[in-house]
Amino acid sequence: MKEETMERSDQELIEGYLAGADRDFELLYNRYKNQLYGYLIKMMPDSRAEADDVFQKSWIKVMQKLPGYRPSDRFQAWLFRIAHNLAIDYFRSRKRRSDHLELGELGDALEPQGKEQPAGDMVRYEISQALDKALDKLPPEQREVFMLRQENIGFKEISKIQKCSINTTLARMQYAVKKLRELLIDII
Repeated sequence: MKEETMERSDQELIEGYLAGADRDFELLYNRYKNQLYGYLIKMMPDSRAEADDVFQKSWIKVMQKLPGYRPSDRFQAWLFRIAHNLAIDYFRSRKRRSDHLELGELGDALEPQGKEQPAGDMVRYEISQALDKALDKLPPEQREVFMLRQENIGFKEISKIQKCSINTTLARMQYAVKKLRELLIDII
């Protein structure tokens, strides 16, 4: 299945789905599900359940909006823009409700992998934990730019997602990296 996914472009899969091949949507979903879910978990660290909900709503919205998708857009950026907008809606509704949601733990999602090098795994795990905590201290716009760059999305596309100029996007990344360095200096 992985070979089949990589052989066909996003546009070919979209066209296939719109022509009635549900399998093509499944391939597109499998191509981006992990990136999108990771992005939402980091954007919404307070509640894994809410991140799950936004994840599902994002794919539903993608299915609804695919007939209007423009091939000139990069699908990944388009998908993340939809998820971004739904996450913003979530934050707005949460602010209006002003409920105090129980803080979720990211730790269980970052279990160390592999048994051959437990010391190295432990160090990577601790650094990962520290980075997650440091990311939580960034303003949402800076955190989002940093996380989108980790998904290899270009600054031009990030500026479209965040609906700001590319200079603002670059500045947000610069501030995010500077702040992360300050927060992580004692660990590394």
